[in-house]
Amino acid sequence: MRKTELKIKLSNLKDNINLIKKFTNADIQAVVKANSYGLDVSEVLKVIEDDVESFSVITISEAEEVRKHTTKPILLLQGIHEQEEYSLIEKYKLDFVIHSNWQLHGIEKYNLSNSRIWLKINTGMNRLGINLDDFEKLFQKVKSLNAKDIVLMSQLSASSIKDDSETLSQIETFNNLVNGIPCKKSLSNSGAIFNMPEAEHDIVRPGIAIYGGKYNEFGTKNVSSLTSQIISLRNIKAGDKVGYDGSWTAREDCIIGSIPIGYADGLPYFKKPITVSINGKEFKTAGKLNMDLTLINLEQDSSIKIGDTVKLWDFDSNLSKVSEEFNTISYNLLTNISSRVTKNYLE
Repeated sequence: MRKTELKIKLSNLKDNINLIKKFTNADIQAVVKANSYGLDVSEVLKVIEDDVESFSVITISEAEEVRKHTTKPILLLQGIHEQEEYSLIEKYKLDFVIHSNWQLHGIEKYNLSNSRIWLKINTGMNRLGINLDDFEKLFQKVKSLNAKDIVLMSQLSASSIKDDSETLSQIETFNNLVNGIPCKKSLSNSGAIFNMPEAEHDIVRPGIAIYGGKYNEFGTKNVSSLTSQIISLRNIKAGDKVGYDGSWTAREDCIIGSIPIGYADGLPYFKKPITVSINGKEFKTAGKLNMDLTLINLEQDSSIKIGDTVKLWDFDSNLSKVSEEFNTISYNLLTNISSRVTKNYLE
């Protein structure tokens, strides 16, 4: 059996939710899009469902999967992508975002009495959201519908940077616009929960913080550990080239170890060395990442044996720092792990 696996420590999920509760008095909407950032939404919901007010996803198919496991509200973060999807919103009793005027065309013919409409306002990120000048007109349109409730929301662009001036400006813009409106409001994402208490309203929307991929400085715990095992050892002479295109050359005699994991398993492609851990020792990779293999320069350490476990990251790893070596972000590390990597769930 191929010994490449992603271990998921479910107790760390619970700890992260409890940590978030210490930083906010608002209701919590857990972002579980992309199969709970690659960790399996069915397993994640078992652990956190009792601690959150609702869940959010991107696609209808994601919402259908989440609905199998919960009766709590599920928000479509981008709303509909085509008009016919309102029939599925009606069927599965989904909340949904309105970020553009076109999404309101023909909406009156659907029964939305079991759905909350989340009206998304562009406060400066300039991605999705209605413009400030259009807010009053579209807000009145949404109020005229038969929805269960209305939530006013926006998206912060740089909440992970404490006291970021543009993000603080976004918060001020949102707060000034919605002040006094008797609707629930939602602005805080993971970063704002920890860095910007002035962004807190009725509902916060943590994502990466739940999975420990960022904000370890505040106490979040990494939920996953990615490991493989040595399947080959090869003695290499100084000057020998290794791997595709001969891109890596041994500076001295060394041992090259191979582990069965590559970019087809979801590792970000790399050419420059990254750090791995074997038996408590750190080593660097050798050459380019392969589709199915990673090569490791074991130098002249003959203590490493076939079957030894190689840790690409562990539960005590800071995924933000790990991702820097891959020249990517922690979100990418988590969400890209492919289905051929075995997932093992620990309590």
